[in-house]
Order: sequence, then C-alpha cells, then structure tokens
Amino acid sequence: MIRPVAVIAAGILTATGAQAQEAPRSIVPIREVDIRPVGTPRYVIEFVVNGAPMMAGLDTGSTGLRLLPRAAARARVAPGGEAETYSYGSGVELDGRRVDADVAIGGARGRVAIQAIDRVTCVARQPDCPAARVSPDAYGLMGSGQPGQGFPAIIGIRLMSGRVDNPFRALGVRRWIVHLPQRGGGAGALVLNPEARDLAGFVPLQPGAANPRGTVAGCVSLAIPGAERLCGPTLLDTGAPGLTVLDRSAPPRWQEGARARIDFAPTRGSPPPALGFVAGDKAHGAHATFKPGGSDRVTIHAGTLPFYAYDVLFDADSNTIAVRPNLEAGPAVVPLNQ
Repeated sequence: MIRPVAVIAAGILTATGAQAQEAPRSIVPIREVDIRPVGTPRYVIEFVVNGAPMMAGLDTGSTGLRLLPRAAARARVAPGGEAETYSYGSGVELDGRRVDADVAIGGARGRVAIQAIDRVTCVARQPDCPAARVSPDAYGLMGSGQPGQGFPAIIGIRLMSGRVDNPFRALGVRRWIVHLPQRGGGAGALVLNPEARDLAGFVPLQPGAANPRGTVAGCVSLAIPGAERLCGPTLLDTGAPGLTVLDRSAPPRWQEGARARIDFAPTRGSPPPALGFVAGDKAHGAHATFKPGGSDRVTIHAGTLPFYAYDVLFDADSNTIAVRPNLEAGPAVVPLNQ
C-alpha cells in the first residue's frame, strides 16, 4: 500500500547541465481518464510549468516533457530554441523546439529541458496515425485521434536518455514508483524518491537485452501445459494499452477468453514474477496482437497490463526496473504464485 504524505514545497533549482539536488519524497496522484468514444484508458498527473498548472499524460514508454502549442502559450514558454522532433509507435510525430522551463512535479522542482511543440504530424510510414484524424485545434496528446480528447502535455519517464530527457533526472528524482489505478475505481500514485519502507517487497528484473533501453526480460504464453513461450525485451508502457508481440516467425493466434500469462526474469534467486490475464480483455489492456517483427528477436510491448497486477519501481541510478504485487489487483489481471 502506498503511504500518502503531504507534498513538500521547495525552491526552484538550476539543474540543467549538472546533477540536481535530490528532491524530497512526495506523492503525485495518478488519475484514470477514458478516451471517448473508443473507451481507451489513459493516465494523467498534474504538474506546473513556469507557474502554470496543467495536466500531462503519464507515459512510461517514452521520454521527455512535451507541450502542445496551447499549453506552451499558457506557460509563456520562451521563443527560440533548437529544433526538436520526436515520434511515437502510434506514428504521431511532434515537431518543435527544445527550450528550458521551470517545472514542478510533486515536491520536485527545477529547470528542465522540454519540447515546445509547433506542429503535430504523422511519420511517413504511418500516414493514417491518430494526428491525421482530427484538426490541430481539437488534437490532444494520447487522445487516440478523437476530437477534444487527450491532454495538452505528455510526460515520458522511460529509463532511457534523449535530447529532451526524462525530466525526473533534472529534478533530482532518482527513483519512482508507479502505482496505477485499477480499472473503474481506486486511486493511483506516483511516488517520487521513495523511502526505504516504500521499497519493501520489490523484485528487480533482468534487463531486456544488452542495450535494454528501459525494457525487461519477459515471456508471454497461454496458461496451458506445453504452450509455446515467446520471450524477448518487454516494455512496460502506461501510454499504450494493449499487448503487442513482434516476432519474425508466423505469429500465433490466441482465442479470446483464453487464459494467458506474462513471466518476468528476476535478477537474483527470487521466484519469477508472473501475471495471469484473459486474452482479448480490452478493458485491461489484454487485447493481444501478433505482428511480424523487423529482426530475429521477439519484442513484447506489454502496455498497461503489468501495472494492473504490479506496482513498478524505476531506478535511474542503477538503470533497473522492479515489481511488487499490487495489493489492489482485481480478478482480471493478477500476480501468479510460483
């Protein structure tokens, strides 16, 4: 259970170009938002940029704090800056500028490089991306291409670097726990710089490859004896509901309603964490898609699914990810005893 505390105020720190002073422990509420009419769950937190409070979609599958033009104008983001382009797996591409801004998230405050977006388009290979379905004025980040849906900003907190980096590093946040809300109720929490008692019970996971880029080693299979296991780097991604497996071989097809599982590889002799789910359960991000991959290696995009069974700890100092059973997990997505 996440222990709530009051957010501690702190002065603005100049963190650009040097390691920031460590921020105090604080908790930021995570709220679930359904994108209508498609019914896609998204997760949002509140933050402040240049004194202007606003909401940002929480995305553990990308990196960087990025503001749409209306959000950048509200925050009076300075003009100029180096050109910055960033794209997502959905095909959405953000063109804009890399600028510095004063940012506060919970008890963490500092000077951070962000992207002020000037234009939202689609990458050439995906011309029908969500950004192509709605006018620029009605577009929202993580809005699934639905008019008036989504958020004015997105905060990517994946364990990897970029020109517009994960803002937590510059804010003095070394570790963070994502406790996602359960579907249909309950409260979520983002714990910044957790204390020792917050870390009890977490099992570190093996990285997904020699160059992990914020992934862990995982396998997916049907929950039946002798079922084929597909194993590879696995991305835990609050920004992309749905399970996608990329595999060069002929992909399997799972019947909707079948029991399935994801297994993770721990870094030491702990029982391997695993979760069970129902294939095709779109409400919990268990709609399974199998696609031909671009390499010989299987790659798994686990989406939001693991967060319904586990709290997830991201440690930037050791570049590791760890999991602990979510005590509020419901019957649809559950940790499995090994």
